Parts: sequence; C-alpha cells; structure tokens
Amino acid sequence: MIHWLLKMFGTALLFTLLIELAVAVLYKIRSRQKLLLVVLVNILTNPPAVLLHWLGSLYLPALPDLWLQLGLELLVILAEALIYHSFSTKKEWQLQHPVLLSLTANTCSWLAGFFLL
Repeated sequence: MIHWLLKMFGTALLFTLLIELAVAVLYKIRSRQKLLLVVLVNILTNPPAVLLHWLGSLYLPALPDLWLQLGLELLVILAEALIYHSFSTKKEWQLQHPVLLSLTANTCSWLAGFFLL
C-alpha cells in the first residue's frame, strides 16, 4: 500500500511540475529563483490536493469525481495565486500576473491529467 501511495503522489507531483514549469516558461519566467518558487509552490499544494482527492473518492462516493476534482483544483488555484501574489508585491521578484499564472498552469495540468488518465 505504501509503495502504491508513494507512486501515486510522486507521479502526480512530477507530472504537475513538468507542465506547470512549462507554463511558467511560457510566461517568460526564466530565473532559477522564480522557477524554484514554482516548484516549491507545487510541492506545497499538489500532495494535499492528491491526498484530498483520494480520500474524497473513498469517503464521498456519492460526490461525482469531476466535481471533487474541480473543487480541489479551485482551492489549489486560489492558494497558488495568493502565494504568487505575495511574491509579486516585492520589487525584487518582478513576478507578473500571478493569478493568471496560477489559473493557466493549473488548468493546463488538470486538463492534461484529465485526458491522459
């Protein structure tokens, strides 16, 4: 069971990181510091979202999976947007469009996961 959980969490995080880093690059985020921020933000938000989705599908079987996914994704978008926004207010970071970055990156990673899985 532990092996399966680690594989589930690891695969979800790696997949998310690849897609969201690609979106960050499309948003002209190139510095190591900003790309590291994207990685850390996703390490902070992805595992809880995956865990809540897994638990939700076990303990809330009446809730359609799509609604569960969309609700969790909305929470992740909000959390990441708040974190990015907090860095965008610091002059040395010059992080542009934090809400749009979060919305685009998470929408892309969710859609890719939806169609691949």
